[in-house]
Amino acid sequence: MPESSADRAPSITIEQAFAYCRAHPVAGIDLERFLGIFTTDAHCIIDAREVGLVGIIMDRLTIIDGAKPFEWIGGEIDKIDADMFPIVIERLRRTARTLEIPAVDVTLSGHWSSVRDRLARAGAHPQFVDLELTHADCDWGPDRPLPEGWHWVLVTAEHEAAYISLLNRAMGTMPGVYVPPEAEALASMRTTADGTRLLNDKSEAQAMVRCKLEKRYLHLVCCAPEVQGRGLGRLALDEVRRMLGPGPLHLTVVQQNKRAHGFYLHMGFVETEQVETWRLPIAS
Repeated sequence: MPESSADRAPSITIEQAFAYCRAHPVAGIDLERFLGIFTTDAHCIIDAREVGLVGIIMDRLTIIDGAKPFEWIGGEIDKIDADMFPIVIERLRRTARTLEIPAVDVTLSGHWSSVRDRLARAGAHPQFVDLELTHADCDWGPDRPLPEGWHWVLVTAEHEAAYISLLNRAMGTMPGVYVPPEAEALASMRTTADGTRLLNDKSEAQAMVRCKLEKRYLHLVCCAPEVQGRGLGRLALDEVRRMLGPGPLHLTVVQQNKRAHGFYLHMGFVETEQVETWRLPIAS
């Protein structure tokens, strides 16, 4: 039987992890969301400070096969070398076993990039590829008209239930997408509330956009499954452009989501980076 997380005293607290990671930040890590919202408690932290790293298993995020995403969130080093690899991989496995997680997903950029072969020998394998895309100027043509009676609304408190309902219907089966529980989904959404809008028809929400306005980054576009293929993706991008004005727009799409990938390429986005995610099975 695996040791339960309740039986193992964490070697680091959430507060200590925040302090360490703020002192030794990792590029691209949204610490407040990853550690503050998507992680239950200190039992999810991989404490490898003796080799210069702190990571987390984001146990509050759900993907359809039960795996959980892992990220290094603080580091005094840029790469994992051959000597420290056995230390960090065993610590990751031990933490995942105590949490009774069947597998963890790790991104091969950053710290893992120099130990790709060792990860493969440890049993990890490619799972999906994130594509970073950019549109240079948001000039994809004039705005399309909305269907009669449809309108965009800012997601304020009275619209949060509709936001959660559409999020679960639209995102739960997408490849490479982790969906948080309701409380965490709302907490995350509120960090970009000024850039989150629902497209309502005469009765319910049919599509949504979620942007980080100051970074011109599009976190999310989705629509209800029953209206896919009816041009709502274009209407969503038009709304994003109205929020941001002309200029560059950045987003991430999973390569295996062929419908979305093809749509963004058709709209004039170009690929700027690929980031592989590999899956590490965790033996019981």
